[in-house]
Amino acid sequence: MVFRTKLLSISTLVLSFLFLSSPLLNAAFNPNPQLGKKVPITGDTGQLKKFLKSLNETKTKRIRIAHYGDSINWGDVITDELRQNFQNKFGGAGVGFLSICNDDIAVRQTVKHTFFEPDWEWASLFTRNLKNYPLGIAGTVAKSKGNSWVKYEATNFMNSVKSFKYVRLFYNNAKNDCNVSYSLNNGSFKNLKLESGAKVRESDINSPDNAVSVKLNFYPCSSDVNFFGVSLENGNGVYVDNFPIRGNSGVAIDDIPKNILSDFQKILNYKLIILNYGLNIASADQTNYIWYRNKMIKVINNLKQVFPDAAILLVGVNDKAVKKGTKFVTDPSVLLVLNEQKIIAQQTGVAFWNSFEAMGGANSMNEWVNQNLALRDYSHFSEAGGKIMADLLTEAILNVK
Repeated sequence: MVFRTKLLSISTLVLSFLFLSSPLLNAAFNPNPQLGKKVPITGDTGQLKKFLKSLNETKTKRIRIAHYGDSINWGDVITDELRQNFQNKFGGAGVGFLSICNDDIAVRQTVKHTFFEPDWEWASLFTRNLKNYPLGIAGTVAKSKGNSWVKYEATNFMNSVKSFKYVRLFYNNAKNDCNVSYSLNNGSFKNLKLESGAKVRESDINSPDNAVSVKLNFYPCSSDVNFFGVSLENGNGVYVDNFPIRGNSGVAIDDIPKNILSDFQKILNYKLIILNYGLNIASADQTNYIWYRNKMIKVINNLKQVFPDAAILLVGVNDKAVKKGTKFVTDPSVLLVLNEQKIIAQQTGVAFWNSFEAMGGANSMNEWVNQNLALRDYSHFSEAGGKIMADLLTEAILNVK
């Protein structure tokens, strides 16, 4: 098997090591039940009631949640457990949306994602996009160099991602000279017909039985075609799509063309958008975050225009610790960012969940690290810690009155 070959940045390599070396990477339960506390959602919760009402239709429809975040949900952390929670309760199975090319394949446990990078030209919100390629809903786009392929394999990491029956490929600008073929479960290849047009299109693969792998070949294929990703699904229920934009404050979402977002909304019909940012702007060098407030207000207002039927939930920044003497204490900038996020939620009329308080408030990160629920960068959660946050968030959403 040929894996992605491009060298990762130093920060990415360090974070990958932290994820993979966490002693409780696959832990299922919180070893210290006292860590984490129930915190209700505040702000405009009326829009969330509309989302909750849509959950009554999961027997006949696919209800979709988009989880945008920075490196806090990189590698599907938090999102994976959120997905499992909703699918356990409301049905559906499958990991949902996946980019064609991404940089989290070394750490993501919920799918085995492989591609040969020299055969692709791709760009994203978290890499350079010098040619200003149009980005898809995940903030990524990939263009074939004429001999490209990508493979997705289900894993046994959790019940919700063990198999799939439907593969949905999203793209635009397809031409007659683009030939895509696919293989399910390492079987023979079959042709997949693409539709032409500037709008985002969808081509579907339906497996007669549960599938555990799909390989897509893109050759020959014009470089004009923009491939945005696939979705692996299995029936009606809830799908939670993971959109990590590491190293970002969330304002880069505005760089995704509105017409592409609108096209995706017509196809996927998101009912809830979760915005999980803050770590990347909390800095001891800054004391004024009004610029962030103004930009995020613009981002959220634009999202409300493009996704008029979707509820929006802003998740406040989690605790982040810095060393002071011999102790690790809350970075003071976290509180400044958190305050701005409360104002953002209020001024945009969206719901707000305080993950800082859910962790336990000030100086809580140190204890999470001690319990192996957070990484030793004192900023990010381990898989076990991500489960706790996902459980608390799930409960907060479902208990909105």
